[in-house]
Amino acid sequence: MGPTQENLKEAFKAGFQSIDDGDGFYPGFDAYLKTSGYVKREDIPCTCPDGGAHGHLPECRWVKVCQS
Repeated sequence: MGPTQENLKEAFKAGFQSIDDGDGFYPGFDAYLKTSGYVKREDIPCTCPDGGAHGHLPECRWVKVCQS
């Protein structure tokens, strides 16, 4: 399961704040999703709605970590 719309909204805010802080977009975006219980999985297929046909979205391959 990928990030919710609310998680993405906050992750984008964190990414833009990270730009303002001089660190670039992805450090803030990625850090927010990690602290929200998501992990980026390179070993799974693209999770973009169009399968990556027009490039990948920042949230591509981010999935919720299952607690066992």
